[in-house]
Amino acid sequence: MKRIIPGLIVLMMVIVWRTAPALAAGKDEVADGQKLFMQYCASCHGKDGMGDGPVAHSLTKPPANLRMLSDKYGSPLPAAKLAEIIDGRDAVRAHGTPEMPVWGERFYALGQGDRGELGISEIIGKIVAYLDTIQDRRRASR
Repeated sequence: MKRIIPGLIVLMMVIVWRTAPALAAGKDEVADGQKLFMQYCASCHGKDGMGDGPVAHSLTKPPANLRMLSDKYGSPLPAAKLAEIIDGRDAVRAHGTPEMPVWGERFYALGQGDRGELGISEIIGKIVAYLDTIQDRRRASR
C-alpha cells in the first residue's frame, strides 16, 4: 500500500503537467476570441454581447443578445452550429440581404484568410470559445 500512494502521486503530477499546456491554450483561445469579438462583433452586439452596440439602433432587426445563446442552443454551446452561423457562407438567404455580415467572406476580404479555410475556422472558433464564456447560465440551467 505504501508503494501505491507515491506512484499515484507521481501519476497525478504527470497528468497535471501534461494537461497544463492544454488549459493555457484554452485561455489564450478565449482571450484571442474576446479581442476578435471586440474588433468585429461589438459594434452591433455590444462590448458585453447584449445586443446593444453603438450601431444596433440603426439596424432594422436588433442584434441578438449573445449572452443568452445557451437558452436556445444549450450548454456548452454547439461550436460547429455557431461557427456556421457566424461564417454565413452556407446560409440560405431567402429574402433580401441579411443584417449580419457573411463573416467568412469578410474575413477573407480583410486579409484574415491568408491560411485559407483553416485560418477562417480558427478565427471563428476563437470567437465561439469566447461566446461560450459570456453565457448567462442561470437561465440556461433551468
